[in-house]
Amino acid sequence: TTQPKLCVVLMATLDPARVRLGRIRCLVSAVECMKRGEQLPFAICFVPAQVPFEYQGEEPLNVTSEPSGDAKVVCRLPEGKKSKFVCTGLPLFNSLGGWMRVKSPQEGWVLLQPQKLTKGKIKRVENEECQPTEWLKAVERSYALQIIKPQPLTNCDEESIAKLQSSPPGWNLEADEELAQFMNKVVLSAETIGVQMDGNTYFTKVTASSEEDEVKSLFQPDTETYWESDGTQGSHWLSFHVKPGVIIEKFSILVDPDDGSYLPRRVVVKAGPKGHLSLLHTHTFGMSDFEMRELQLVPFPMDSYKEVIEVHIKSCFQGGIDTRIHGVKVTTRTSETLIAESDSLSKEVFTPDRISRYPKLQPFQLEELFYRALMIKRVAFLLDQDLTYLLPRWRDLSGAFDAITTIRQLWPLSQKRQVIIQDMLSQTVSPSPSRPVIFLNRVAANIHREDPSLDADCKNTVFNQLMKELKKHTKPLSYNFRWAGHWCQWWECKFIQEGAIDQGGGFRDSIAEVAEELCPSKPNSEVALPLFVRSPNQSQDSSNVYRDVYTPNPGCIQLNKYQFVGQLMGAMFRSQESLVLPLSQFVWKQLIGEQVTWTRDFVSVDSAEVKLIDSIETMSREKFDAAFADSLNYTVVLSNGETVPLLANGEEKLVSYDERLEYCRLVKEKRMHESRAQIEAIRQGLVKVVPPDTLSLLTWRELELRVCGNPEISIESLKQSTRYDTGISENSPRVKLMWQALEKFSNEDRSHFLRFITGRRRLPCTIFIDVGEVGSTLPSSATCSNTLYLPKYDSVEQAVDRLKYAAYNCIAIDTDMSPWE
Repeated sequence: TTQPKLCVVLMATLDPARVRLGRIRCLVSAVECMKRGEQLPFAICFVPAQVPFEYQGEEPLNVTSEPSGDAKVVCRLPEGKKSKFVCTGLPLFNSLGGWMRVKSPQEGWVLLQPQKLTKGKIKRVENEECQPTEWLKAVERSYALQIIKPQPLTNCDEESIAKLQSSPPGWNLEADEELAQFMNKVVLSAETIGVQMDGNTYFTKVTASSEEDEVKSLFQPDTETYWESDGTQGSHWLSFHVKPGVIIEKFSILVDPDDGSYLPRRVVVKAGPKGHLSLLHTHTFGMSDFEMRELQLVPFPMDSYKEVIEVHIKSCFQGGIDTRIHGVKVTTRTSETLIAESDSLSKEVFTPDRISRYPKLQPFQLEELFYRALMIKRVAFLLDQDLTYLLPRWRDLSGAFDAITTIRQLWPLSQKRQVIIQDMLSQTVSPSPSRPVIFLNRVAANIHREDPSLDADCKNTVFNQLMKELKKHTKPLSYNFRWAGHWCQWWECKFIQEGAIDQGGGFRDSIAEVAEELCPSKPNSEVALPLFVRSPNQSQDSSNVYRDVYTPNPGCIQLNKYQFVGQLMGAMFRSQESLVLPLSQFVWKQLIGEQVTWTRDFVSVDSAEVKLIDSIETMSREKFDAAFADSLNYTVVLSNGETVPLLANGEEKLVSYDERLEYCRLVKEKRMHESRAQIEAIRQGLVKVVPPDTLSLLTWRELELRVCGNPEISIESLKQSTRYDTGISENSPRVKLMWQALEKFSNEDRSHFLRFITGRRRLPCTIFIDVGEVGSTLPSSATCSNTLYLPKYDSVEQAVDRLKYAAYNCIAIDTDMSPWE
C-alpha cells in the first residue's frame, strides 16, 4: 500500500538534471533506431490503456458513438456534480477538436479538447498505481537515473504502441525526412488554420495603431482576411488586453509568405501591467520563418498573468512600409491541456492528392504515414525539451548532439530552434559601419564576360572589382557583414560610364552581377570566373533533376576568394538580400557540417559517375571483361575535366576484375574530396559572419533558401507579390495581357523579368506596377523602388515579345529611368 506513494515522492523529487539527461538518452536512442530502421524505444511510443478523468460543468457532457458532432449520443455525464470516466488509446483530431475513446462508464467518444471553450471543466485524475498516463512521463520514468529501479510500465495500450513502434516495411531515413517536409509544408499549415479562436475567449479587447475596424479579422477562421496597418514605417502595433487569470503559454501571429514586403520582419513584444510594460522579446524573422506561416512571439510559457501584451512591428520584409497579420494563435493555462501537443495530429490532412507530391511516401498506406508522422512529432517534441543543452557548446553532451544531427532534416518541426538561432545571430551583431562608395565598371566586366581570354586574371569582373574596392575603402574588422538584418544596403555603387543614383537598386544589381559571374544562369554563357564550374550533370544527367547546379572548381586554389564568397553568403543569410548560387546539395550539406555520402549526395554533382561505379561494384566477371578489358586504368576525370591518376603511374596500370572494388573505392575517395579545400574555404568565410553553432542547427535546404531565395517563380506567387499604383489595377487591360504573357514564360524567363524590375533573380520581393510611357511598347523600370512602368499592348504576342526583350537585354541602370532614353 505504501509503494505507489513512495514512487510518487521519488518521481516528484527527482533531480531535474537527471530527468533532462534521461530525455536526452531516450532521444539519442530513438535517433539510432531511426538510422538503423529498427523498432523505436517502447517509452517514446507509450500509449496508456486507461486515463481517468473527472468532469464538472453547467451542462451534460456527451459521449457519442463516433467522433462527430452529428453522431448518436450513447450516454451523458450529468451536470453539476463531479463525474468520472476513463479513456483509452490515442486521441483523434478533426475540425471540432481532440477526441478520445471512452472505455467506461460506457464505450464511445468524448470531445476532450474542443476548439472553443465550453461551460464545463475536465481534468485528469491521479493514477493510484503510479503508472504514467502520458508518453513524456513514461520516457522520464524509464530513462532518468533513479535511486531505486522504477516499476515496469503496465498501463499500456499494446495495440497502439505496436503501431507507433514499428516502421512500415521498406521504410528508411530518407522517407522520414520527406515525411517531415510534408508535415512542415502541409500538416502544420492545416493545423494553423484549424486552431484560431474567438478573440473574446482570452482578451477583453484588442486595439491597434491604425485600422481598428479590421482587428476582428485576426480572429476569423478565414485566413484570406487580415489586419493591414496604415502608417509610417516602424509605427505599427497591436495591443492585446488579457482576461484576468489567463496565463499565456504560446502567442503567435499568422502570416502569408506571399505577402512580400507586408511581412513583419523585426517584431518587439512587450508585456506587463497597463502603462508599465517591459520588454519580453525581440525577433527578426526571415523567409524560412514565413514559410511556416506562424511566427511565434512568446517562445517560452509566461510564469504569471500579464494584463497587456503589445506587439510592435518595427520593420517589414524587403523594406516595406505597412504590415499584414492574418490571425492570432494562443495557448493558455485557463484550462488544463488534456492532450499533449505532440499528439495533436489529424488524419484528415493525409490525402492521396497531398501525398502525390512526395514520391518516397507514395508506396505507403495513409494510415501508416499518420502513425509515423505522430512518432516524428514526438521525436521533435523531445528535441525541443532540451535543445539548448544539446548544442556543441555543451561539451559534455557533444556526443549526443553529434548523434541527433542524423535527423537534422526533421529540425524544421522544432519550435524552439528558430528562437535559438535568432538569439545567436542577435548576440553576434556588429554595429553598422559607414556605407562605402564603390566604383564599378560594368562595361569592362561585360567585355570580359563575352570573351574571358582578353582578361586572363579576371580583374575586370564585378566580383574582383568589388573585392578590391572594399579592401580600399573599409576596415576588415568593422566590415565583417555581421550587421542587423534591417541594414539592407552595404555599399553605394557608382557605375562608371553610367548615370545611376544608387538608392538600393544599384547595390542589388551589383550582387546580381556577382552571382551571374560566379554561376551564369544561361546554359551557354561563358563562366567569367574560375571559382565554380558547371557540374558534369549539366551535360550528362538525363534525369533533369540536377541539371542546373555548379560545383567548386577542383583546380582553382584562390582560397581567399572562396572565403569572400562565404562571407557574402553569410551576409545574405543575415539580411533580406539573395545571392543566387545554384550549388549542389553535396556542397550545401558540407557547409553546414552535415555528412555526405556517395550514392545519396554526390549524385547531385555527377550522377553518371555514381551509376558507373555502382554498376562496376556489382558487375559479373563476364560483363566486366566485355566492357573494360584492356581499357580501364587507374585514372579518373574530375568535375573540371582534368584527368588525374588514382595511383602512382595509374595511367599505365589496368584494372582487373579482382581489383575493381579497390578501384571503385579510390574513385569515390578522389571525387568526394576533389573540392574539399575550396568548400572548406567557403565555410571559413561563412562562419566569420554566421556562428558555427547556428549552422549546426540548420538543414542544407534552409541555408540554400536564406542565401539564394526561392528558385520557383510561379504566376500565383508573382501575383501575390505585386501591388498596383493609382490609375492601374489587376483588371486593367494591359495588366491582364502582362499576366497572360508571363504564363508563356519559363521559370528562367520570369527570373530575368524579376531582375529587370527589382535587381533580384528570386523571390521574395514586392513588385509595384505603374502606367508606362505613352507611345512606347517597351517597359521601363526603377529597381530602387521595384517599379515596372507598363505600357499598353495590342496582343499577348506583342506583350511576350516586348517583356522578354526587356528582361534579357535591358539590365543596365540609367538614372533609374527608361533604359532606352
